[in-house]
Amino acid sequence: MTKKIILLLAIAGPFIAYFFYTRFLNLSKKKYPIKILSIISAILIIVSLGSLRFYDNYAPNLTKPNISLKPFDVISIQLNSLQRNNIPFKDAGIEQVWKFAHPNNKKITGPLEKFKKMIYSKSYQMLIEHENSEITILSEDVNRSVYKVYILSSDKKKYSYIWQIEKVEIEGEFKNCWMTTSVSSPEFLGEVI
Repeated sequence: MTKKIILLLAIAGPFIAYFFYTRFLNLSKKKYPIKILSIISAILIIVSLGSLRFYDNYAPNLTKPNISLKPFDVISIQLNSLQRNNIPFKDAGIEQVWKFAHPNNKKITGPLEKFKKMIYSKSYQMLIEHENSEITILSEDVNRSVYKVYILSSDKKKYSYIWQIEKVEIEGEFKNCWMTTSVSSPEFLGEVI
């Protein structure tokens, strides 16, 4: 919504300002030709579009861990985010996965920039922009769920991972939230024709 308002102001702003300026000073419309206003408006549109390109970087709407999310929800959120990694901003999917990394996991894999490098490594890069994923339950109990995740990568290769999610038991804002504790190295299952 903010983007639309900024763009509308860039387009209409010079014309609105011109209208009030001429009315205020009782000037003839011939003194300030429409051509100059069009050029000013075009410049403002270009500047607005340029700034809007970076607007999403400061307004991400990432899902935060909460106790209402079940283990399957958590893994689905992470996989869907990695599938469209650069929407709404570069590496948004990886940042979403990071939000659901268990605090104990973050101690090993963090900070975020280190985590991003790990996801772009050979072991996990096939998760980024993957075509399809399938989740099967291996085990579930009160505090831990383990899944086998099948990934069809963007280059039509199939892999599987063991994905473990645990309930946070330590005190803090994520107590009783389900978060990822580990993801195995991939098992290559072959190419899909």
